[in-house]
Amino acid sequence: MRKLAVLFVLVLAVCAGCGWGGVRVEHDERLQDRLRELSAARGSAALAEVEGGEWDTVYVFGEGTSAERVEREVGSAVLSEEYYYDAGNLLVFVLDGEVTRAVTVLPDLLATGGRAKWSRDVRLEPQGQRAPAVLRLVEPAR
Repeated sequence: MRKLAVLFVLVLAVCAGCGWGGVRVEHDERLQDRLRELSAARGSAALAEVEGGEWDTVYVFGEGTSAERVEREVGSAVLSEEYYYDAGNLLVFVLDGEVTRAVTVLPDLLATGGRAKWSRDVRLEPQGQRAPAVLRLVEPAR
């Protein structure tokens, strides 16, 4: 157990330095805890209710995503490493085309269906019948 705790701290320390340019990738325990609660309860919520703040677009990536893809999708460099290495999700929050925050949450609870870009209206919905559930990102019909 102690080795696992040390490994977790090392991963967080490495991740804290993942930022590139003016934005630093940070681990967000509050958001992580809220996502875990939703998953355990098989609940649903708007991401904007879970993660307030100033943003109009969020980009969601999983482990192994290349820095090149993140930059292409977001429009600016976010990662200093060649790949996103955390075993969780990377969320990049953007307001008016500018990155405001980049955070990691563990474990990988978000299902995107291969899509990266989501509006502020995106909802988190449980996928499947098991708890804890993977949370599927769903854009409301317009």
